[in-house]
Amino acid sequence: MGSDDGTEPTRQDTERPYHSKRPHRKSRAGCRNCKTRKVKCDEARPSCRACTLRKEKCNYPATTPPSVSASPKSSRASPALSGRSSRHDTPVEEIKRSDQSMILLTEPTYTPPNTDVTDMKLLWFYTLKTYESFNTRAKQAPLIDDILQVKIIQIAFTTPFLMDTILGISAQHMQHLNVPVPTSKAIAHRASAFEGYRKAIQEANPDTYPALLCASLLLCAVSTAQFREEDARPLYILDWMLVWRGIGLIIELVKPEILLSSGLEALFFRPPIDLEISALHIPPNLLFMVTSLKEGDEDYPNVGVYYNTLKYLGALYRELQNGFSGILDLGIITFYTFLPKQFIDLARRKRPAALVIVAHHLCFVRLTNGPWWMEGIADREIDNVCNLLDSGDPTRPPTEWTPFLRVPRAVSRLQTREEIARVLLDDRTWMPPIVGGDAADDERTKEISLVDDSGREVSLVDGNGNELAYRGEFLYSLPSREKQPPRFNVWLNEEDANKTTWMDEEGVGDEYLRLVRASSEVGSGSSGLGGSSSSDTP
Repeated sequence: MGSDDGTEPTRQDTERPYHSKRPHRKSRAGCRNCKTRKVKCDEARPSCRACTLRKEKCNYPATTPPSVSASPKSSRASPALSGRSSRHDTPVEEIKRSDQSMILLTEPTYTPPNTDVTDMKLLWFYTLKTYESFNTRAKQAPLIDDILQVKIIQIAFTTPFLMDTILGISAQHMQHLNVPVPTSKAIAHRASAFEGYRKAIQEANPDTYPALLCASLLLCAVSTAQFREEDARPLYILDWMLVWRGIGLIIELVKPEILLSSGLEALFFRPPIDLEISALHIPPNLLFMVTSLKEGDEDYPNVGVYYNTLKYLGALYRELQNGFSGILDLGIITFYTFLPKQFIDLARRKRPAALVIVAHHLCFVRLTNGPWWMEGIADREIDNVCNLLDSGDPTRPPTEWTPFLRVPRAVSRLQTREEIARVLLDDRTWMPPIVGGDAADDERTKEISLVDDSGREVSLVDGNGNELAYRGEFLYSLPSREKQPPRFNVWLNEEDANKTTWMDEEGVGDEYLRLVRASSEVGSGSSGLGGSSSSDTP
């Protein structure tokens, strides 16, 4: 057919490739800064995301209506604000972080080399099912689902090591469900994922920072494959703890500002912890184990480290008293991300007191209704820890650690969650309270937010000096008494914030890289994340 003006198309016109326009919605309600820069504005009030990250004052045209009005009938704001500290008792303006009414799927800009039918099936299965295992509120938290199901995939199309990570975890999930997947394919993806991840850490290219953030989380699940190997060594849990701690190391490498600008921060939400109240819930026998260490004991210099770690464990005991919940599950899963780096080192050196604490956390792992990739870990590792410290043979004399292993040994023989909870709480009559049912649990789970390693909620200050805080999937502006300079403090306590580099951490960063490097050499005789830890024995 000819053109509208009656002329015939030229050869150049017919050979020109056709590119469809990307679907989008036009908006004229953005702030002045974004209009000047000709960038998309999320129209958040009082400061949009772009101005917040650039630390600029955000101004809107006078006729621009607010994107989300502050309203007393907002059902999402009130639960998060009730019963909190006084600074949250003032009215706040709810700022919706993203429009969930439409998800735009764009054509990938990169196709992984050597992609075959199996890889396509693995990618399909991840977007259909596997992604749900990284969200304790799957299909109830659209923002997190969108990150896991869409945004991560978009990043992976331009970052091969993240794509290998996704395909590797999908292969493990299918194998877990007895769906045939070539073992060589699963191993190859896992090895490539760790190798690419290691190189990206060492190169520290800002272009790969979003992929590093995603992979640091997903590799915690990928590395659980070692638990299920027939020749897996005992106490692999000590290496796995370091993999979890690696999330914080990557965030420190990437810098909190990049985490926020990437739009991935919701993946790293954790339950807030009041450590002082949690200390009141530490089991008496564990408290005695630590306080009985006297000057002259080899572990006496570590009393403070053990006590601080027990506070995080106390938070789980405190939450368990409220019954089984999504908050409890998330606290159990993210437990190792909170722990002091000195404790990780003590556990990997197999110090008895540290192993006793690890064994008690594993009791909670048995309790959790957690993701498929955590199944069976506690069953195996509780026995390994107990047998290292005490033979369990009634014909042999007990060791000094036998009394502190009573609960883990008892839990390892139980089957139901209720039975395990009664042993943990030392209450034979305990029953999970029913207060509001699933609806109440869902509301409480929305309280998770960005918190630092001290369990305190992260506070952000935008370019206008307004204090910001997350509540579930929303960002709130909290009126400040005094205007503050812009600041970010994510996943860091005050001590860690003074570190000069992410590697300057009692050797934890170097050890993490060593494990990642070894894991990329699967099949070459290297121990990797399933290999030997420190050779120290109690």
